[in-house]
Amino acid sequence: MKRTLILHIGAHRTATSALQAYLHANFLNLQDKGFFYPYKVRRHLKMMNQIFNKKRAPADVAQDLNARADSKQNKTIHTIILSDEDVCMRRDLAPLATFRKWFDVKVVFTLRRQDTWLESWFFQNIKWQWNKKLSHCTFDEFLEMRKDFHWIHYDRYLQHLEKLFGQENIILNVHEKGQMKGGPIETFCDSVGLTDRNGFTAPAHMNESYSPAISEFMRCLPLDEAPDHYRGVLTTACARIDKKILGSQKKQSERLMPPDQRTAVMAEYEAGNRALAQRYFGRDDLFLEPLPAADAPLAKMELPADSYELMRSMVAPLISAIITQHVASEKSAQKADPGSQEKKPAETKT
Repeated sequence: MKRTLILHIGAHRTATSALQAYLHANFLNLQDKGFFYPYKVRRHLKMMNQIFNKKRAPADVAQDLNARADSKQNKTIHTIILSDEDVCMRRDLAPLATFRKWFDVKVVFTLRRQDTWLESWFFQNIKWQWNKKLSHCTFDEFLEMRKDFHWIHYDRYLQHLEKLFGQENIILNVHEKGQMKGGPIETFCDSVGLTDRNGFTAPAHMNESYSPAISEFMRCLPLDEAPDHYRGVLTTACARIDKKILGSQKKQSERLMPPDQRTAVMAEYEAGNRALAQRYFGRDDLFLEPLPAADAPLAKMELPADSYELMRSMVAPLISAIITQHVASEKSAQKADPGSQEKKPAETKT
């Protein structure tokens, strides 16, 4: 009998990082319940890239997964879970459909309403800056490129998945509080049959968005030009600045679209959302939460107008964090190799 292979493909901004951390932290607990989250990594990005880049054949991966599951002594592994939200960005998932030869494949895809997803994805691209095209643009410029995000045309994208895997093998979750019993991680676990989670490590909050103020500051910084390790220093510094700002202010709105624009954006997805809701849930509305009220406050993507306040609250703390990190790195290098530091030359008398 084939094992079940759960392919969690996203979408982004639906607690994917927290879910991956939860599955990784409960590596052994999962096995007690017959589930296996392989390779001891939080996210299976590298493996998925190798499959799509044809550096690893699905047949070899399938053989390896089954061998690893078989090696779990005194454990009966019936389900293997792989998770990488970047998968949903790919237009053709045919390489993953090949796994149906060796597994009973189920695809889990979580849907977030397109307007709030776009706002959250805008902030995320500023935060991590992996795509120069999206890292420094304004929100209006970002919205003009929304057709590039083909995977949030949910009905169209699900039709592609259905052709490859069969509609009966697609598990859809909707990222709304009213449609997530217990929360997004609990909803995922319940949807794949992991209902007994006694003794599991509790989920953690991860990858939260920064405030609009610090996001605007980061949008103006060339973080994408820094090496990964150094970019991490800068991003961490910005996170600390953000906490300090939010410590003295009430939480800022993360909504960026005025009412007319939000209505127009959602109108683009209305027909597809309705078709998907009817096909999977037997109703007309895919998302049940109302749009924000017309008088709901919007995020202020702006820097302090006073130059001295900008220096005090953002620039100086960033420079201070860079200096602190540099000093710590030098001390660490000295401790690891005391002889690496050139000795100070002795003074000579004339």
